[in-house]
Amino acid sequence: MTRGRRGVFARLALSACGGLTLLATGADANEAAPFRAALAVRWGEGAGSDAFRNDLSRALAATLAGRCFGGLVIVDRDRAPTEADLDFAVVLSRSVDETRFDDSIATTLQPGEPAKELRRLTRIEVTVDATLTTRATGALVRRKHFVASVSRRPSYVGEDPQATVRAEVIDDIVADLARALGCGGAKLERRIRDALGTAAETTSRPR
Repeated sequence: MTRGRRGVFARLALSACGGLTLLATGADANEAAPFRAALAVRWGEGAGSDAFRNDLSRALAATLAGRCFGGLVIVDRDRAPTEADLDFAVVLSRSVDETRFDDSIATTLQPGEPAKELRRLTRIEVTVDATLTTRATGALVRRKHFVASVSRRPSYVGEDPQATVRAEVIDDIVADLARALGCGGAKLERRIRDALGTAAETTSRPR
């Protein structure tokens, strides 16, 4: 792994709508913004596997509930019915999952010589578009667009480079989004309160 996941203390609970909710507890709860977010991870254009999406969703929830938000519920689609102050939508697109072989096709298909496994390169790449908005009015809190890409050769015979690369890509996406949100600091809470205040001011103005 290029980045280790930070340990998170969270309590699991079932929300009224039946979704899985993570509530921050312990020391990290003091750093998290006191708002509840609904997390929706979905594929857009050029979709990849549902297994990757589900693994990323769980990894994001485990980190964000402990470092970013006072509570977080995983939903199946954007703005699904649930109690939340914020919507955090993560759209994945342009998935690339490929393995390139250094040897010719004929050599690759020949049996024997286990070391041939080391002469291949696995690459996984995905485009990420994330938006954090207030649920009531859709006021923007934070937006992030980036491409996560990891390439790796097997380090030993028998290693599954695809699983290793997939885990690294997920770790990178989680770390980049947590950093973009400003988790664990006062800036995120201030941004959320500013967005909520702007939304409240807009809706209260006479027309």
